[in-house]
Amino acid sequence: MAFMRKTKQELEAALEKLEAAEARIQELEANVRAIERVAGVMVLSPDGLIESVNDIVLDGLGYQRYDLIGQHHRVLCDEEYTRSEDYIRFWRELVTGHTRQGRFERVHANGHRIWLEACYSPVMSDKGLSRRVITLVSDISEGSPGS
Repeated sequence: MAFMRKTKQELEAALEKLEAAEARIQELEANVRAIERVAGVMVLSPDGLIESVNDIVLDGLGYQRYDLIGQHHRVLCDEEYTRSEDYIRFWRELVTGHTRQGRFERVHANGHRIWLEACYSPVMSDKGLSRRVITLVSDISEGSPGS
């Protein structure tokens, strides 16, 4: 095994790095939990599949988790809009690294139109490719315009 040829100092240095990385992961996980307590969070694949969604989004849109996970983002949109050049452009911009922010009309599980204040932010790889899109939804109240 490779670690058996390491000196005690090398092993201690590696252990310190590992402990620092674990502490950083715990810090980042705490940050995510703090965000998820106050904002709707949805994670989308670069091709638009819903990978995860928190309870705030589910409650605001009236869906169950199993209704959305693995479905394309278009299930939340008006069907006519999903066939439009605007929707194609929306996704083209996201996968090329452009953030989209504003008010977006979406479809509640009961079929009614609602408005979301949201930010779609691509997570880019070091090679410039979109790895996922994080969506933060800050306003999914019943009183939104159009609900």
